[in-house]
Amino acid sequence: MSESLTLRVRESPIGGSRIAFSYLAIVGALLVTGLVWSVWSLFTDRVCGPDSDVVCGLGWWWLGWFVGFGLGTALTAWIVRLGWEWWLAGFAVLLALPAVMALPVPVVIVWLLALPAIAAALTWSGPDRPRWRPWLVVGLAVAAVAASAVSVLI
Repeated sequence: MSESLTLRVRESPIGGSRIAFSYLAIVGALLVTGLVWSVWSLFTDRVCGPDSDVVCGLGWWWLGWFVGFGLGTALTAWIVRLGWEWWLAGFAVLLALPAVMALPVPVVIVWLLALPAIAAALTWSGPDRPRWRPWLVVGLAVAAVAASAVSVLI
């Protein structure tokens, strides 16, 4: 048997390759998100009722989209070996989306296109991380949730 066909345990990407793997993982996450959301949206009438207002249906769809993206990024982060910090950094950028939605549309588009690069930059060294990095990522996620909550409630 040829040596080129042997398998070995993959290692987590580090450095610049992490950006490429981040964008690859986001494409896979969006596929999973679409699948989850398509099944999720089937239950809109049962949850909101057939005669409900549009706000309930839109809220249910948004919740399905967030759940789908959370599951999709978690799954692809595990498959591509980007780690939980990459997942949380990417999901925090997405959770900050309601706070960013007040900005002009081109800024929101750049924000979404930069999501994988931001997550890769926050986890640049891969599993060999400084002790403070998990705290930074968790702090940014909490700040994103707080900013979104404030922007939605105001």
